[in-house]
Amino acid sequence: MRYWILINKRIRWLKQKFKEHMLFSFKSTILSLYIPIIIVFILIIGIASYLLAAAQITDNAYRNIKNTVNQTGNYLDNRMADAFEQLVALSNHPAILTVAAKDADNVIPEDYLQVHYQIERIESFYSSLIESIYVDFYNGKLLLFRSADQSIRPRFSYEHYRQLYQGHPYDIYWRHIAIKSRSGRDTQDGGKQIISMFKLFGKNNARTSGIIAFNLQYEFFAKVLNSSEPSENGYLLLISPEEAMAFKKIDKKYELTADILQHLQTTLEKEGQLEYQEPNGEKMVVIYDTLPTSNWKLAAVFPKKDVLARLDYIQLITLSIIILLIFVAVFLANALASYIAKPLSLLTKSMKRIQGGNLNFTPQTHPLSEVGVLNQGLEDLVGRVKNLLEQIEKEQENKRQLEFSVMQTQIHPHFLYNTLYSIKGLCDMRLNEEASAMVTALSNYFRISISRGQEIISVEEEIAHIRNYLFIQEMRYGDDFAYEIEIDEAVLSYRIIKLTLQPLIEKAIYHGVKQKRGSGRIVVRGYKTTDFICFEIRDNGLGMSKERLEEVRLSLEGKGTAQQPVGLGVRSTHERLRLHYGKKAGLKIESQHNLGTCVEVIIPL
Repeated sequence: MRYWILINKRIRWLKQKFKEHMLFSFKSTILSLYIPIIIVFILIIGIASYLLAAAQITDNAYRNIKNTVNQTGNYLDNRMADAFEQLVALSNHPAILTVAAKDADNVIPEDYLQVHYQIERIESFYSSLIESIYVDFYNGKLLLFRSADQSIRPRFSYEHYRQLYQGHPYDIYWRHIAIKSRSGRDTQDGGKQIISMFKLFGKNNARTSGIIAFNLQYEFFAKVLNSSEPSENGYLLLISPEEAMAFKKIDKKYELTADILQHLQTTLEKEGQLEYQEPNGEKMVVIYDTLPTSNWKLAAVFPKKDVLARLDYIQLITLSIIILLIFVAVFLANALASYIAKPLSLLTKSMKRIQGGNLNFTPQTHPLSEVGVLNQGLEDLVGRVKNLLEQIEKEQENKRQLEFSVMQTQIHPHFLYNTLYSIKGLCDMRLNEEASAMVTALSNYFRISISRGQEIISVEEEIAHIRNYLFIQEMRYGDDFAYEIEIDEAVLSYRIIKLTLQPLIEKAIYHGVKQKRGSGRIVVRGYKTTDFICFEIRDNGLGMSKERLEEVRLSLEGKGTAQQPVGLGVRSTHERLRLHYGKKAGLKIESQHNLGTCVEVIIPL
């Protein structure tokens, strides 16, 4: 009884500590419950994914090795079938049949030549596959042997071969021969392996007996089998009834055991897969297929660990992903808990954005009613501020329009008085045609200036307006200045604010070329770029110093403290462009003292 009381006390103490350290806030409660659950799910999904991937990779590895065996076997069988066809063709050739039908004493040199010619033809076409050709009739009385290596002379005993090989309907058989070197070493240490295909002629007590044998290239089989290794420590074997042929040096711990080799030599199954264990404990896998032409087996032998080694990489990747997902889950859980536990942080961020001048406030809905009330109050406040700013902006626009109207009332009477006085002078001098031209230009000038009360006119009308203005000024000042207008036809159809260029040209005349001794020049250019329409008013007048130019630029932006700020017409033009086209529009001024000034009008498309 006392024991259970102590256990209950311990449990209550643990619960208390858990509440104090893990459930002390709303955020900690969510984290304490959410993180363990998500970690369990991640572990379950990760382990299941690894097991499925491991099974799939193992299956794919075995399937790939099986495909390698099948493809290599098909290629070998096709080449061996080629040799088989040539052996059958040579056996049935009239030259061979003639020799087989004669007695040994009746064979003439022409028979030798015919057989020799056929052997040469086969050897020339199939030299990469057939190493040597051996023809023996009448126990060596008719003997032909053609080979690149004349050091190896085969020995043939018809009775011995007939005892070993019989039963094939065409008397064609396959044989693997391992010939030791003269030092007695085995084939892997310097001897030679021969894969031979031969046809026997004659039965027991037959009048004619003989053999035709094709010895195939050892290098051909070595090249094919060594180029298709199943794994790092695996190899391909060609298994005949006599023995297994390996075409590379094999580690003894991976060699095929005698019982497995005997099973492969005697099994009637055409293809299959088996596993066995080496005496040293190494688990091995054998995947085999049968070559139809020779009925030999091609086997891929490899340690099972070579396949399982690929799973180590998948295991590492899976473990890394699980750890990464756990970190992501913890991060998301913390973010979610912070969102739920601290909704006022959204309002704080919104207030900071508003304080920074961004009034695009988007209200955040939240299930907590207190936060909803604060959101609604902040939304109403921002709405009222926006309305006040829009009202101020409209008032500023009206102020700009009023300034523009005042500027026009200042320009027109003064300009009209000077122009009329010039026309009177022309009339007094009886220059009626020049006076008529000035009257026409003046009427056109005022017609476009009025433009039926429209504030936006075409570029073509604006250019016509400044042509009339420049013509009148040139008539007034004579040779004091000349002008040139170059306008790209592509910009004539675009729209522009009325009286954009005239104040700038007036500035170039009165504060540029008129302040300079000698003849002045004003060039007006208009062109289109990718994103803008640009106009340049360039003069060769007095220009400005660097300090004065900086003061003018600052005055245009409303930041300057110059004692001689930029004129009303220029500043009004800049502000009207900004108000109508946005901050990318406006004036750009470049000037050098005693060289002239260039004012660029930039209008975005």
